[in-house]
Amino acid sequence: MSKKLLIFLVFLIHFSAVSQQFFKIDDTAPEFKLWLTDGSKLTNNDTKGKVVVLKFWFTSCMPCLTDIPKLNNLVKEFEKRDDILFIAPALDRKPAIEKLLEVHPFHFKIAYSAMDVSQKFNKQQVYPSYFIINKKGKIAYIDSGSKMPETNDLKNAIIEALK
Repeated sequence: MSKKLLIFLVFLIHFSAVSQQFFKIDDTAPEFKLWLTDGSKLTNNDTKGKVVVLKFWFTSCMPCLTDIPKLNNLVKEFEKRDDILFIAPALDRKPAIEKLLEVHPFHFKIAYSAMDVSQKFNKQQVYPSYFIINKKGKIAYIDSGSKMPETNDLKNAIIEALK
């Protein structure tokens, strides 16, 4: 095998592996299973036909906490809709989250011990990270720590996904 062909094949394999590591808009969302602090379980099957707004976070992440009031306002704006779910998978265990929520109420459905789901979506492991899944199960919005999210960007993406 020629050296050029070998280099090309190595490059092709590497590029294929790298391109599979991150989601793009319109990619199918991965399957997930989350345990919520209210005692219920949530999977992809439970979200079919709904827009899903995900915020990946953990309790000792200051940027993760500072946007909670804005996100609570966003939840309130859409509270009359039954076709949208706001879910916040956290890395922490349930007791740590419950203690934090006493001080910082958060109106998303809160999932605990969600490292496995976070690793599926949030490949860079940057927090907070935001994803929106549209009603067809496709990724419609991604903000994985590249910028401080503006709730207007998130709101506009939600409105677009609800169409």
